[in-house]
Amino acid sequence: MAAASFVAVSSARADTTDILLEQLRAKGILSPHEFHKLKLRHEHEKAAMYRRAGPPGGVIVKGPAPEYVTVCPKHICMRVGQVDVSLSGDLVFGGVETFGAHGTNNTILGGLAGAGANGSNQSYNSIQAGLLPSAIVLSLSTHQMGYDLGFTIGAYTGGSNIAPNGANANGGGSPIALGTPGIDLRQIFGTVGTPTFGTVKIGRDLGLFGSDAILNDATLLGMGSPLTTGTPGNTTLGRIGVGYVYADWIPQVTYTTPDMNGFTASIGAFTPLHAAAFGAGALDGVYTGQDVPMVQGQLKWKGAVGPGAKLTLSADGVWQHHAFDLATGSAGAIGGANDVDSWGIDGFGKVDIAGFSLVGYGYYGKGLGTTGLFYDSFDTFGNARQSYGGYVQGSYTFNKFTLGASWGVSGLKATSGDYALSPVLASELVKWNESVVGFARYQLTTWMALQGEYVHTWSTNQMGQVTYNDALWLGTAWFF
Repeated sequence: MAAASFVAVSSARADTTDILLEQLRAKGILSPHEFHKLKLRHEHEKAAMYRRAGPPGGVIVKGPAPEYVTVCPKHICMRVGQVDVSLSGDLVFGGVETFGAHGTNNTILGGLAGAGANGSNQSYNSIQAGLLPSAIVLSLSTHQMGYDLGFTIGAYTGGSNIAPNGANANGGGSPIALGTPGIDLRQIFGTVGTPTFGTVKIGRDLGLFGSDAILNDATLLGMGSPLTTGTPGNTTLGRIGVGYVYADWIPQVTYTTPDMNGFTASIGAFTPLHAAAFGAGALDGVYTGQDVPMVQGQLKWKGAVGPGAKLTLSADGVWQHHAFDLATGSAGAIGGANDVDSWGIDGFGKVDIAGFSLVGYGYYGKGLGTTGLFYDSFDTFGNARQSYGGYVQGSYTFNKFTLGASWGVSGLKATSGDYALSPVLASELVKWNESVVGFARYQLTTWMALQGEYVHTWSTNQMGQVTYNDALWLGTAWFF
């Protein structure tokens, strides 16, 4: 028992020293050479302590310890040789009651209000995933020849039966017997870098544009706007399309600078996406030819601004060139533009002080689209539609409770080309998707939280007609 206690204490101290060394390196107090010299000496000291004390049970092991469990705040981690292994995940599930939509006689192309087909006034119920699907994520990290290397792979699932389409695991729901959920392998990437150079990421991960908007959306732990409770799919909407354009998980090569007193900058080349039809249908120009990468960038600062006060500020940009290519499915009017560009900019801010958290976000773009990147972004003549929107959110945390609310909107402006093609369809095109969310959360354990939400979502077309619906969510979010 004494030997076991000694090893446990030694491991805990070793972990504390490892964390301290990492922090000193990140702050620039230690040079890369000094860090690696101290790190190597510390590894030898840990191995020597292990050999002297022996493992629990009194068996003496000759040579360095092959592995040890390290201290992690929530998830599971272990060191195997020179490799740190981390296993983390989440479970987000809840019950949804979506009440019948109102104004269902109004046609709103691209509207997000309503929980059934065509904004049905039927009420719906389901047990399903929220905005964040459940996941298991494996991460490996090591240091080799002066470089920090990392690898991450994440598998996600909403748990509901789905009918695969062009969106694969994000296809429509299929609530019938003998169905199965989809596996969404949305995350797989590697990183390489040094404390002085920064980090290069290559693989599939969350995009930069709009990333802070979704990562700080309180409905990430709940539901937000439900979209299709009648046929629940992989996830709900949260504030996607009702406050921000979805950042999405996109193959990329992205460079991020070292942390410079809280400031970082990132820029990346991303696989280009089609300018696709979503809700506008016959009004849309579809562009499927891409001969250069999409480009995204981000500037970010995060730090303390006073006793107990933290501030985060960021700004993103996105640009992509599209070409008309009949061979791959482009569609539009004869004589329309053959080459078009999409771009967007945004701004994000968050302040945390004395239990209060305030978030503000806004975006604007042309050819940016709505809900998803480049959805309904161009008319059939190749004219870019204007996109704009944002959200505000406030919450207060006391003891284990968090109470909060948010409002958000995403807008799309019809073009003169839309009205020239069809005044009727143009007037039915969505102008705004909006929602108001009230939420309450209780942190039951370190892993498990309970969250309830009331959500009011409404959609308005270009002529001012409105459809709206209300929904309740009661669910749980586990993180380890």
